[in-house]
Amino acid sequence: MTASQTRIFTAGTVHTMTGTTVPAFAAFGETIVATGEVATLRTRFPEAEVHDFGNAVLLPGFNDAHQHPSIMAEQLLEVDCSPELVGSRAELLAKLAERATTTPPGHWVIGCRYDHAKSTGGTVLTRAELDRVCPDHPVFLRQIGMHWGVLNTVGLRAAGLNESTELPPGGELGRDAAGRLDGTVYERAMFELVEPAIPERGTDERLAGLRRYQRMMHAAGITSVGDALVWPRGLRLLQEAHARQELTLRVSMLLAYSGLDAMGALGLRTGLGDTRLRIGGVKAFVDGAVAGGTCLLEEPYADSCGHGIQAMPTEELADFVSTVHRAGSTVCVHANGDRAIRLLLDAVEAAQRAHPRPHARHRIEHCTLVDPGLLARIAALGLIAVPFGSYVAFHGEKLPGYYGRQRAERMFPHRALLDAGVPVAGSSDFPCGPYDVRLALRSCVTRRTADGTVLGEDQRISQAEALALYTTGAAYASGEEHRKGTIAEGMLADFVVLDRDPFHVPGEELTEIEVEQTWVGAERVWSREPS
Repeated sequence: MTASQTRIFTAGTVHTMTGTTVPAFAAFGETIVATGEVATLRTRFPEAEVHDFGNAVLLPGFNDAHQHPSIMAEQLLEVDCSPELVGSRAELLAKLAERATTTPPGHWVIGCRYDHAKSTGGTVLTRAELDRVCPDHPVFLRQIGMHWGVLNTVGLRAAGLNESTELPPGGELGRDAAGRLDGTVYERAMFELVEPAIPERGTDERLAGLRRYQRMMHAAGITSVGDALVWPRGLRLLQEAHARQELTLRVSMLLAYSGLDAMGALGLRTGLGDTRLRIGGVKAFVDGAVAGGTCLLEEPYADSCGHGIQAMPTEELADFVSTVHRAGSTVCVHANGDRAIRLLLDAVEAAQRAHPRPHARHRIEHCTLVDPGLLARIAALGLIAVPFGSYVAFHGEKLPGYYGRQRAERMFPHRALLDAGVPVAGSSDFPCGPYDVRLALRSCVTRRTADGTVLGEDQRISQAEALALYTTGAAYASGEEHRKGTIAEGMLADFVVLDRDPFHVPGEELTEIEVEQTWVGAERVWSREPS
């Protein structure tokens, strides 16, 4: 190593996330090689570049343990129907009709991030409404939770769906009062029948979407993400970006359950890859979405007599967990509702009895609704919980309508999980929730919804605990705590520079902090000020 290949970084405050601060640190290549006083580091590396961020605050780069980069690379090319952009039925339909004017007849028009609770008055757009504005194009409108969507008549036909279609277990089609398909499609019917019918975009087009997505993440101070549902097309995209050296984020991939047999045949398992792109585990679903009102509950929904959707039959779930567990990989299962979590715990306990792996680090993706009995079982199994960070702030005001206030206040139980000794990672599930870590920090600390109501005050956590979710907690969840999450010798030089100290500002002001710069592997990937 030569001093000229080393960089020294210093700031007003450098939080290491080990409970201490340091004046500065030095990095050689992508790795931190020393921490200490600036003068000491200058003496040790006299030819090193020195980057002085003045009075700014430096922390390890934010790590979002569960979102969807390979999906977002395509959604950024679709019609954005986010509630902050679309405030009415008429506006949403007009956006889809406008896209149809620039889309050849017969080609798909796809809308994403549709929130019926916020944009269309709590009622879902119908097949007939979509038919009126797009009669010549297949249309698919994904709900923001990404567990259901709406098709028009041409879209139903293009996906091969009709009144007599045989559905996969856990898949459902909506029907109107006359029993006719109304265009809504749920869970595995969407994942396994609709999504595969949509042609894959060209590689260059999707790479452009991925570049845009990465810029968004870096502007938020994010340096690592977990891609929590990687289908074969997503795997091809991420590998191509990595081969072209265009992958500026570090990505831990949760491969889709449909690829489990291929993984087994090839002997692939958790940990394969490098510090930029690696296999983090295998993903499956027990139930549906919190924001979409399809998660699986022990007690019925407040606004209906239903209990939600079980997306994977119990026997299939047990087989999946056992197979992944025995292969030495990480089980990463989406389970929101209390009944879904119970079913998952049953499967993990059975797998551990048959093939003990005391440090398996299996994960519950979302882990939204628990009780003391479930908490005790989660802790005893050593499972990692990956709950939503920003959902109280973004979706909170509509949840009591689905679940009742008492149950809604228990959701996203960060305090209860931490108090039970369960490892917890921060996540957004973007695009299902906002990716802005500052909003997630404020949401976890204040538990305030968009209208200012406090939802679940007893689940509040401290700012230090919230910051740990998105640094050390997320690193532990991906099995990379030896390389990420802290500023220390031997760790990757991934960090974010902020204008204020998130440990010390009032909780309500966390969203007012500015991200000044983001660095990955000691290289700057984003700056608020043009260089």
